Amino acid sequence: MEIPFVDREAELKLLNKEWEKEGFSLVIIYGRRRVGKSKLLKE
Repeated sequence: MEIPFVDREAELKLLNKEWEKEGFSLVIIYGRRRVGKSKLLKE
C-alpha cells in the first residue's frame, strides 16, 4: 500500500527552486524516522 504524498508543498517548492539554480548549493534534509524524507527527495 502506497502512502500518499501530502502536506509537503513548501518543502517541495524549496527543493525545486534549489534544483533549478545555477552553481552549487547544500540542502540538508533531516527529521524523525518514517516522516517521508526519502519520498520528498524522490518527488
